Amino acid sequence: MKFERRRIALLTIALLACTAMLFGACVPNEAPDDRKLVSLNPSDDAEVIFESEFLAENEYMTINDVVSVTPTNVAVFGRLTEMALDEGVDSVRITGGVDISAHEKCAGDYFIIAVDLPGTTAATFAATAMKGEEEVGDPLTFSAPYDATAEERLDGNSVSVGKDSRLYLTAYLNDYLGKVLYTASQVGEIKSTVASTYKAFLSRAKGNQIDLIYVFLPDLTTMDPSILHEDDLAQKDYDLLTRYQQIVTAVSGTMASVVDMQTVLQAELDAGKDIYELYRQTDSHPTEYTSYLMYREVMKHISALDADATAYTLDDFDLVTKEVKGGNLVSYRELDADQIGETITLLKPKFSYADGVANTRVYMDTENGDYSYYTTINSTDAYTGGAERNVIKTERTNLPNVLIYRDENAIGASLMLANSLDQTVLARCGDFNISLTDAGQYRDKEEGKSIVDFIVVFVSESSMGDAFIVSD
Repeated sequence: MKFERRRIALLTIALLACTAMLFGACVPNEAPDDRKLVSLNPSDDAEVIFESEFLAENEYMTINDVVSVTPTNVAVFGRLTEMALDEGVDSVRITGGVDISAHEKCAGDYFIIAVDLPGTTAATFAATAMKGEEEVGDPLTFSAPYDATAEERLDGNSVSVGKDSRLYLTAYLNDYLGKVLYTASQVGEIKSTVASTYKAFLSRAKGNQIDLIYVFLPDLTTMDPSILHEDDLAQKDYDLLTRYQQIVTAVSGTMASVVDMQTVLQAELDAGKDIYELYRQTDSHPTEYTSYLMYREVMKHISALDADATAYTLDDFDLVTKEVKGGNLVSYRELDADQIGETITLLKPKFSYADGVANTRVYMDTENGDYSYYTTINSTDAYTGGAERNVIKTERTNLPNVLIYRDENAIGASLMLANSLDQTVLARCGDFNISLTDAGQYRDKEEGKSIVDFIVVFVSESSMGDAFIVSD
């Protein structure tokens, strides 16, 4: 049996034409063969096909998939019907066995609920539509298999199902609970390393200005622990620091400048922002609005030392709303990304990156499908990927120069910075080996300079173990 779902098929000719045009603007031989440029906007003639299969249905919901997480734990994915939405259904209760009962709110018109099997064989469950605590309609029965071969992912990208149909990387829970801490001596080592690195840069600068700026971005669960189940929250020891707090405190004790995005984002939440205006709902990356906030905070530091450098404001961007398919949290959980979507808001520059940026390598890993990577590089409405770049020059020589280290969560902020300054050297994502060699890629004999003006290091909470490697 089938019901409607959205699946957009782009015209092959239009896509190839867009790809060829954009590759022509890239630095020759710089983009790997396995990466392609892609337009997000289907042509007006694009064919739209609606179809989907599901396991069970009634007038209020469908059960679309049951995915084994471990041999005795499954994630149940389903959708509400228009009738259910019209009648105010906002949650689903799943019951089975003697004492299994999971009642979770829906995320719009879909729900994802984790359920434990009562034994080591296939189990039968009942799903009931709920309006608050009131049952609506008859229960819908479905089967959930026991899979002895099921196991958590080994690549670090395991995804857990939290409260109210929300997804998060499983590793975030250990960060939140403080289970991945540094020892006191390791914290001292981090502080000493940052201090000595900055001292070496100052020596190389020979009296010229240089500032080392660290930008720390917390995990979603750090900002919104309410997505965790009560059993997980009960493990929290509030007297115990987290690794995030350890590192922010350690680096703040050096001459380096520190941007603690937890403080910045909390101010946004206190002002009325929703958590999913700051973080993606189906993806592990921040929204473009959060990318802008990261950029803005860095520019505050740069502008304080160089008055010629001014930050773009939100008025310099058009807010473009898009309905997109589910992000990497959905695919990592092996659910159907075509069925689990979200609405995102892109910041489309009113200016053109292409007007001020040269020597740019622009490409996108299409297998990831992460819309947070996208930016506009021309005057059209075609959004294209900017996942990796080497050296970006705007030729605005009155502005400072910057070296950027980052993980994937800082790609958007990096592109904004690059277009706001003179020359930007971008290290490859995930490379936190801060070196004098990278910093010395900018030299100007007339100015007597042999090093960049600013070094910016963007580190997400989940990347701290890679960014700050210490001895055992």
